[in-house]
Order: sequence, then C-alpha cells, then structure tokens
Amino acid sequence: MATKKHIICSYKITAEIEANLVKLGFAPVKLRGLDKFGEYHPLNYHPDMFCFNLDLGLNDNTWIFYESAYHNNKTALSSLNLNLNIIVEPDPVLGVYPYHIGLNCAKIGGVLVCAEKYANVRILKSANHIIDVKQGYARCSVCAAGDAVITADKNIYKKFPGEKLLIRAGHIDLFGYNYGFIGGCSGFAGGALLFTGDIEAHPDYLDMKNFCENRGIGIIGLSKEKLRDYGGLLPLSFFR
Repeated sequence: MATKKHIICSYKITAEIEANLVKLGFAPVKLRGLDKFGEYHPLNYHPDMFCFNLDLGLNDNTWIFYESAYHNNKTALSSLNLNLNIIVEPDPVLGVYPYHIGLNCAKIGGVLVCAEKYANVRILKSANHIIDVKQGYARCSVCAAGDAVITADKNIYKKFPGEKLLIRAGHIDLFGYNYGFIGGCSGFAGGALLFTGDIEAHPDYLDMKNFCENRGIGIIGLSKEKLRDYGGLLPLSFFR
C-alpha cells in the first residue's frame, strides 16, 4: 500500500496549484505529453489524453499509456516505486480528432462514458455498462463526484444513469480553444473534488457545492486564478 497520495497532473500546472496540492497531502506527479500531438499542440500536456486508469478492483493499479507518453514519463513513474501495472498501447495514427480520443473516457464505478467507436478496446472490456455519447472528449466533459457526475454536456447528462448535475458550458480557460471542460479542470481524490482554479468564481458554484456536500464530498479550489483545463487530476495511488 502506497503511503503517499500521488496524483497525476500536467507538468504545466502553476506553482500555486502544486503548492496547494502538497498542503492537502498530495504528491503531484507532473507528466509530459504525447509526441503525436507535437510539442506546441494545446492538448499535448493533458494526462486525460494519454493515460487511463482501468480501475479493475481493490488494490489494482493498472494503467494504459500511449507509447510515446510512457517513454517520456517512464523515469518519473518508475521512481515512485508504486508497483504500477502499465499497459503500453501504440500511439494513435493521427494526433487529430477523433483519432486521438481512445483513452479520453470517463469511468464512474462500473459505468463507462465514451465515444464507443473510438474508445480503446481494453477500456471497453473493463466496463460493466457503456454509455455511448457523441462527445469524443468524454473524460474532459465529465467531473466525477464519487459515483455521481457533473457535466455541461446535455447528451451525457441525459444518458448517465446515476445521480448527476447539469451546469452551463464555458467559464473555464483552455489554451487554443474557446473554453475548457469541467472534467479537465478537476479530479476526485481523497474524498474531495479538487479544481485547478477558483471554483467559487464559476456561476454554478453554489449548485456544485450543494451537490457535493449532499454526498459528503468537499469541494476545493487550488488557485485564485480562473479555472483552467489542464487535462484533469488523476489519482495514482490506492486511494479515492
């Protein structure tokens, strides 16, 4: 059992976000991106584009990484001594939509939300129930609050079978795009929902706060800056 609460994040998170993660008892594992996107592609540094936790059960820590992303982060991952089971998949043929979304899936309990046609086969086989949606960036669009979800995508909201909250789109920065996504600026870890920015400035903050607190989940902003989509915060150790 790992003693530190490691959490995967982009190497581009700010010093303020990193410092606040540490204050909360997390050990940030800042990863670099996927070669296929190119160094300056807006999604190059997004973990939810190049890795996925299969979450196969208690004390399982099986992850899928695209090949070049694993190569770029192998030393950092190995140094953690977490006995990770890493499956390496070939890089997507093209670093353009929808060919690069194979790992951008959201798994909430046994429910998998994804664009099924393009999702990785191993991920599809790991799910008890698949929700096929039009939104290829499914993981970006889904903020998991335990087994419940928060999303601005109306199609995901309509199809998800569990408890859910619909919020308005936008109000989240993402370099190279008009706006980012709620899943891309958040992560559920240690019983709290963490946000890479000032969540209280979001117009639907009170709805999200009440939604989380009714489920015994804390809601924490890691920065005083505007919410920014960095590709999510992904718990790496054996904790939730």
